[in-house]
Amino acid sequence: MSVDGDTARSRSSSGGAAKVPHRVGAVVRAERVVVVRKTTSMERLGTRRSSKLAQLVAAQDPLADRVQAAHAEHVRTLAEVEHVLRERGIEFRVVPNFTRPLAAWADLVVTVGGDGTFLRASHSIQPGKDSDGPPMLGVNSAASSSVGYFCAARCEDFATVLDQVLAGEVRSRGLWRLEVSVNGKPLRDLALNDVLLAHRVPAETTRYVLSVDDAVQEQKSSGIWVATAAGSTAAIRSAGGQVLDIDDQRIQYRVRELMLWPLSGAPLTGGLVTGKIEVTSRMSTGVLYIDGGHQRVAFGFGDCIAFRGASRPMPWVAPTSLEQRREAWLSVAPRD
Repeated sequence: MSVDGDTARSRSSSGGAAKVPHRVGAVVRAERVVVVRKTTSMERLGTRRSSKLAQLVAAQDPLADRVQAAHAEHVRTLAEVEHVLRERGIEFRVVPNFTRPLAAWADLVVTVGGDGTFLRASHSIQPGKDSDGPPMLGVNSAASSSVGYFCAARCEDFATVLDQVLAGEVRSRGLWRLEVSVNGKPLRDLALNDVLLAHRVPAETTRYVLSVDDAVQEQKSSGIWVATAAGSTAAIRSAGGQVLDIDDQRIQYRVRELMLWPLSGAPLTGGLVTGKIEVTSRMSTGVLYIDGGHQRVAFGFGDCIAFRGASRPMPWVAPTSLEQRREAWLSVAPRD
């Protein structure tokens, strides 16, 4: 039996065979599984009964129908994931919040939610001396209303995907992440999708000195997107960036709404980088938004923020439809 919480499990994890370190490209094991479950908006209403959503739900307003439907779909999916794991005799834990100790314990991480749940959980996957960390398998728990770009399974086919893993038919694929440093000190978490560097107040001007390769330019703008190949179909693409092959190790930057009139030289507006991007702040209240709102890091005047690709990829059970999804993006966005 499994329940929520960091100590939840289907049977004791004491003893047994030692965990086998995983490298990208190896067969995926599933002897010890951590299920990272999304907390839905409906679940959060328990502590926010005065919210507008709670009032709409209580009044049976049609505006709340989508939220309630997504919650019901998520509950069914989570129940199916637990049922399948239990039926196959797999040791597992179900948690709302993923941690590094849990990542060290797991052979496989199954996220039940959408891309936000996957992104948040990815921050606890860290490479070690002998391992790239446990592979991640995303399950889109509300496919009727969620894109689930990183998700390899849905409620109806999770059992099939897991059986392929158990049969040794699945090998992990690598997702290249982004390392961010502030004044030479790397942040604890790696970004999977992107980082937005901007003023703490979005309506205020973002002031900084941008350094890319041998070019240096003082700029004023609405901020800078820096993204991985995995994140190239997300916000940076909407800002005019390029969609990259998922295996591309380069990082990409895009300046948002650059003020052209005070510039000296040709404007640095964006591009692909194999090395490092540096930004020196010229404002007292800047913020790094890492993978959307999953992590925020404040910085001040004179602080130097550096971006570079991570040294190792993160293991991932990729969807079989990944190439078709990316080709769909490439049909409307240029490839480098």
